[in-house]
Amino acid sequence: MDYGDYNYTFPDDNYTFPDIIESVTPEIQPIQIVALVMYSLVVLLGVPGNAVVVWVTGFCMSRSVTSLWFLNLALADLLCCLSIPLLMVPLVHDDHWHFGPLACRLIRGLFYLVMYCSILQLVVISVDRLLLVIRPIWCQNHRRPKQGAYGCVAVWVLALIGSIPQFVYAKQIVAGDEKRECRMEYTVDSAWPVSAFRFLIGFIIPFLVILVCHLVVFSNTQRRMTRSRTGSKKTLRVVISVVLSFFLCWIPLHIVDFLILTTPRGTYVSPKLHLAHVIALCLAYFNSCLNPLLYVCLGQSFKDSMNRSLRNIFRFMGEEPTTKKSITNVDTKSTSNGKEMTTI
Repeated sequence: MDYGDYNYTFPDDNYTFPDIIESVTPEIQPIQIVALVMYSLVVLLGVPGNAVVVWVTGFCMSRSVTSLWFLNLALADLLCCLSIPLLMVPLVHDDHWHFGPLACRLIRGLFYLVMYCSILQLVVISVDRLLLVIRPIWCQNHRRPKQGAYGCVAVWVLALIGSIPQFVYAKQIVAGDEKRECRMEYTVDSAWPVSAFRFLIGFIIPFLVILVCHLVVFSNTQRRMTRSRTGSKKTLRVVISVVLSFFLCWIPLHIVDFLILTTPRGTYVSPKLHLAHVIALCLAYFNSCLNPLLYVCLGQSFKDSMNRSLRNIFRFMGEEPTTKKSITNVDTKSTSNGKEMTTI
């Protein structure tokens, strides 16, 4: 079954992370159930959640830098959630990979591509929020949707560069007479550098940037809300939710990867560590479900646009065909006059 990227193989110049051997097959079943349940939850929650965000930010809200940020974030998270069913298939077939070597590289690499894209977009959103608070005049003069679109393209390019090792080292291997498995096979010299790069670029640096940006934003916002304790408490809740969700969803995966890397060569990783790796992967995917709620749905402009769109849809479905055109025109006018999303 598919518990991660790691397997030990020989000869000595090949290094991949350990997989569970046949002798412990009875202990695999609970892990399979846990993984399938958690992956299913991510798909059921993440796909509709991110699809709604794409619909609202892409078609219902006025085009702005903020709406572009959240649209790009939702697209990355939606793509991540849509790829999960392909990872669930091997779980119910004893880790047999049905889709061929090309799909193996694409799916393995896709996870890290959208991971980097999502994380980098969160960093961009955090820095953008900071600039809006400490440099409002500069933002008013230079912050345009065109620059926002360039920023989204840059995020995808950087994410693609960061995920190149995963596209390179993902391989379909022969694991039996008719069994094929999709694994990450690193060389001894590349295992630690790739993991260190993923930890620095994919977690610690983005986490510190997000943390610092939101603390500065909260500090400045709190000083301006001396008369509104309710607003200050709401801002604090958003800041804590953003930082904690990012930290809790990603740190377990990096810790487990480190523990697997330190396992002596030629030995098998314990089933408990494999279970931890399954849960860590699911938590990382679960971050794609939380992003729409934390970064978009808490924004008043998003909620207003969504409520307006839903009302117009229901009215559109209930009106006579001759009046539907006028309703659509009213919605277009109200959307074009909409204000940019609030940043906190």
